[in-house]
Amino acid sequence: MHKDYAVFFATNRRFFFSLAVCLLSLKKNSPKICQKADILVYHQGLTPEDQAFLNKILPCKFTEYHFAVDTDFENINFKNFTQLTFARYEIFDLLAEYKKVLYIDVDVMIGGELDYIFENYGDKSGIAMCKDTQKGLTLITKNFVNPLPQYDMTVPCYNAGVTLFCNNLKDREKLRMWCYQKTAEWLENLVCPDQGVVNVMIQEFGIPMDVLPDICNCLPSNPKYLDKKRKDVLIYHCAGGGVRFWTYTWNAPWQELYAEYLKMGGEPHTDPEHGWLKLIKKYNLGGLDFFDRSPDPKMHPARFLKYLVLWPYKYLTRSK
Repeated sequence: MHKDYAVFFATNRRFFFSLAVCLLSLKKNSPKICQKADILVYHQGLTPEDQAFLNKILPCKFTEYHFAVDTDFENINFKNFTQLTFARYEIFDLLAEYKKVLYIDVDVMIGGELDYIFENYGDKSGIAMCKDTQKGLTLITKNFVNPLPQYDMTVPCYNAGVTLFCNNLKDREKLRMWCYQKTAEWLENLVCPDQGVVNVMIQEFGIPMDVLPDICNCLPSNPKYLDKKRKDVLIYHCAGGGVRFWTYTWNAPWQELYAEYLKMGGEPHTDPEHGWLKLIKKYNLGGLDFFDRSPDPKMHPARFLKYLVLWPYKYLTRSK
């Protein structure tokens, strides 16, 4: 049966474990969308065994990804982000088949029902994203080494890690190749490469933005990210290499899903863990509420001190 909606992921073997955990969270916390949407996985290097493993979690449709134009694949943007960060450009052509496609980075954990996003956003504008909340870096200029003088660099930056694309998107037939060509043209000037291109695309084609609430792409810079009392966050996104679910601190909901992944026969990740997480694991402290989602005191001392002071008042009463 044809489905009007799709959820789109892109990964290689490096983040295979993260996608698997993400799919487990999607299955657990968003059952409506698991029924209403196709799960699309664009990939490089996933073996038939890898694909079969993911299919045990949720049925997926796999497509091997190739960057659409010739460019310098030795550029640091491809080494830091891989070609797969640009796979989202393929969604513009997929809108000939689907009414709405939700792109989600694989370094996420689904916390609630994503049907809310599909049913409430994108119908007027054709695209919906969250504003970037990174402190001091909330404008589009963050995506470029040098400003692009032909565009307004003072406008807000929208975080591309979660993006809803809809088939009423203005000029959608032109967007795929425009994005690829501009990526190649601006490659040396891009910092957050795909995000920079998509944000400029919005200006170039005069596309209105439907702004998603921050619970749809909750970043580490958002106070809601580590708030254990909240039940409304739909997507936790550990954007930035320093605050990964699996390396930064003990994140009980993620660790529970990761344990399920390992029990299925998944390979452990090999990323180095922060000393704070190592300490929590060494002394088996993860079961204590204080350590669950506690800020790393070495990396974020001010956040940790604030958490230390407020924890008895904010969280201790919760467990009574």
